Amino acid sequence: MPAKIRKQVYDLTLDDLSTSPAWEFALDEEGESDQDEATVRPHSFSGPLDPSADMLIVAARFWLADGTSMRGYLTPPSADDRSLGLIQPQIVTDGGQVSFWCGRCPPDTARAYQLLGRDSASVFPLRFESAVPLIGGAVSGTVPGFLCLESDFETVRAVQ
Repeated sequence: MPAKIRKQVYDLTLDDLSTSPAWEFALDEEGESDQDEATVRPHSFSGPLDPSADMLIVAARFWLADGTSMRGYLTPPSADDRSLGLIQPQIVTDGGQVSFWCGRCPPDTARAYQLLGRDSASVFPLRFESAVPLIGGAVSGTVPGFLCLESDFETVRAVQ
């Protein structure tokens, strides 16, 4: 029997995404020791994934403004809402993850640029696309900067 693999989504590595390009949130296991709402497990699939069937993250490709290609993941939307706050694209580097959706928290831009090995002019705008076949087609988009919610909880501001 294969080993039970569980990780925190924010601890996923490039190797994890190579081993399993789709991960599902283990919400049915939240009561187990060392697991919570951020715990994910590899998701087996054949053919296109249905984002409405499970809460998933899938491998994605990124292209920085300077043309550099990177890898990471995103949350495929289950409905027509393809907002960046729902998709939450993340680049994964050897040193850690870079999130572009910050919600109400101010971004740690210095750390992000250090992990990416670039400055803002080389990073933004960046493009992304899901690397896993999905029912409804690939999820793709452009990120203009680190995205933060203003105090009205409706206005999104891009920070570079």
